[in-house]
Amino acid sequence: MSGKTVKDVMLALSEYATINSGCTVREALLALNKAQLGLTYDRHHHRAVLVLGADGDVVGKLTHWAILRSLEPELLGQDDLASLAQAGLDDTFIDTLKRRIGRVSGSLAGMCRAAARVRVEQAMVPAGESILEEATLTEAIRRMVILHCQSLIVRRAGAVVGIIRLSDAFEEAADLIRASDPGQSD
Repeated sequence: MSGKTVKDVMLALSEYATINSGCTVREALLALNKAQLGLTYDRHHHRAVLVLGADGDVVGKLTHWAILRSLEPELLGQDDLASLAQAGLDDTFIDTLKRRIGRVSGSLAGMCRAAARVRVEQAMVPAGESILEEATLTEAIRRMVILHCQSLIVRRAGAVVGIIRLSDAFEEAADLIRASDPGQSD
């Protein structure tokens, strides 16, 4: 893909919204707003906050999905539902349970006040896949597609140095698609 590497496309850790794991979801959203202000016009908005552990390493991501999930922390996730099915509970019982839980909620304002106090380590998605900064952009795109993920942590010599986002990889590919001659073969 035009010889670009992950390093050419990634956002440096210093350019991305970060928060310490002991902070609240409210504090994370404030950090996200602050980071958005520093973006140049050619960059997409951040869709996550990177969560840093005590040693400064990235331990997780607080994604839009994770933040919304913090509004209803008691809701069953897909992993929970799969575990109930594996435990031998029948589909009818699981469906009844889902309907009951789905009816239990307060006002959006009340849910948001409660979510503001949730600690990011309780809401975050654990840091998953990473890629080396020297890897090709083609390899990064391949991994994002296979893993169906929105971003990859970028590492150099074991240390986190940035993040490569699906939106940035997409823009690189889209530019090449727009500039390509469909009649020409490789």
